[in-house]
Amino acid sequence: MEKKLPSERFIRVHRSYIVNLDTIHTIERNRIVFGDTRIPVGDQYKDKFQEYVEKNFL
Repeated sequence: MEKKLPSERFIRVHRSYIVNLDTIHTIERNRIVFGDTRIPVGDQYKDKFQEYVEKNFL
């Protein structure tokens, strides 16, 4: 499934989660917040996600 999604719009942040980058509005510690739902960012994916955050949010 991950290979079928456009990589410029989706990123794997955990072994169990792939998120749409357009929907990220809040990041708390190592979690992405969607309303009452918190998606953890796994250790294996932290560096790539942090790179995206620094490039697009800071």
